[in-house]
Amino acid sequence: MNKRINQSLLIMAGLVGATTSIGLVLASSITRADDVVDEINITVPVSCSISGTGMDSHNATIANGQYNSAIGETTIKAMCNDSEGFAIYAIGYTDDEDGKNVLTSSTLGSTYDITTGTATSGNTSNWAMKLTAITSPTPTYPIIIAGSTDDTDKEQGDPDYSTFQEAPDDYALVAKRKSGTDTVASAEGASFKTTYQAYISPTQSAGTYTGQVKYTMVHPHNAAAPYKKIYMQDLTSTTIAQLLPNTHDTAKVVDKRDEQEYTIAKLADGKYWMTENLNIAGGTALSSEDTDFDSNYTLPTTDGWTVSDGKLILPASAVKNDADNNLTDSTQFGTNNYAYVFNSGNKENCGASGQDTPCYSYYSWDTATLGSGRSISTDNTDADYSICPKNWKLPTSRYTATFDATTAQDSDFYNLATNYGMSTGVWGQSTSNFYNQAGPSTTPDFLLAGSYFDGSFGAVGSYGLYWSATSFSNSTNARSLFFYSGDVYSTSNSNRRLGYSVRCLFGS
Repeated sequence: MNKRINQSLLIMAGLVGATTSIGLVLASSITRADDVVDEINITVPVSCSISGTGMDSHNATIANGQYNSAIGETTIKAMCNDSEGFAIYAIGYTDDEDGKNVLTSSTLGSTYDITTGTATSGNTSNWAMKLTAITSPTPTYPIIIAGSTDDTDKEQGDPDYSTFQEAPDDYALVAKRKSGTDTVASAEGASFKTTYQAYISPTQSAGTYTGQVKYTMVHPHNAAAPYKKIYMQDLTSTTIAQLLPNTHDTAKVVDKRDEQEYTIAKLADGKYWMTENLNIAGGTALSSEDTDFDSNYTLPTTDGWTVSDGKLILPASAVKNDADNNLTDSTQFGTNNYAYVFNSGNKENCGASGQDTPCYSYYSWDTATLGSGRSISTDNTDADYSICPKNWKLPTSRYTATFDATTAQDSDFYNLATNYGMSTGVWGQSTSNFYNQAGPSTTPDFLLAGSYFDGSFGAVGSYGLYWSATSFSNSTNARSLFFYSGDVYSTSNSNRRLGYSVRCLFGS
């Protein structure tokens, strides 16, 4: 150690007595390289979870005229790893289909007051659910049961499931946590307990009845309620009126045949229409249970049609060449077959003025009427059936050379057009009113989808062309709605082999 110290002293002494040149060498600088920063980013996504305990089937035997409060109960636990909170919705249903009646017999109803045990009318059977808060792990996390007495953040419109309510047949808010982040490893988030009860009317038929409740979490706490799937084929005149009470009300519905979603609306003519073009694909199997034809219909089997296992098979879709929007093989479509389908594969940004992109799907009149219009050759005769979903139909388009008010009132396209700008007392008119009031980007949203035929498209982005159910005075043409930015004709007629768009309206 002493030796090392002495060496240091000698070196220092050498520096003092050194020449200038030696000092410069010893003082030479070291050049520092640039820094390199390797940035590591770690993103933790929002993660929400929901789980249940005691969610096996709950079974109870209840004698007629008795009230039972011990069907079963379930605890629901939920959490999100951020401060935006969450909401939980519940819906009761049967047959694994959202929105069905919560029990499977038509004699069961919701008019029984399950809380007091006193019938309000009809003494009908009912079942119900009640939610209560339970103790969370320490520390206790905020648990807000929507509308309950201990809900310090109750908001207007929140239901109260702190007492027994009938099991909801639509998505009902049952719990929410408006804010707060779980900060300990053992946190289980918010939780609540659901208890089920039932009353069985003295007149209830013996049997086993099944109801289910689905709990769905949405994030953040004020996100939109879950979407309830409503099938077009299940709508009745009562339920569609409840769904769309006012003119231009809209709703989302689903076609059972392919699970495609469409928007429908109550239009100014007082009828319920699809506000999107039909888009069912070629090759889809159709049955009398889901499509507008009777079970006794002799299904067509020629000129593009086939039948398999008693179901009518839509003609196969034409194949589009992406390079020019035409077909790679057009020989079997248009000129050779009465029945054909062309699916564009496009439902976005189409059918507006000046846009030349084919949109939705195009159908020959034979396809639009499922072959039921093929042999009709007299004017103003409606085909019996259509490609529309069950309980929906093709619009009519009846016409007389001398305007006849009775015929006009019985024509769907005429009534539609006169409620959106076409003058009454005429079948067609040079006017931009219909285009402005019912064309692209309006609530009716009739698109300028043009037409398809024999491998090519025409007037896309210029004309709107829609098949009706009504024939023309020969076997070659059929009636249609025709409009563009300057004209509208509610009873145009076109060659049946052309591929036009289809809009369906509710009713038979």
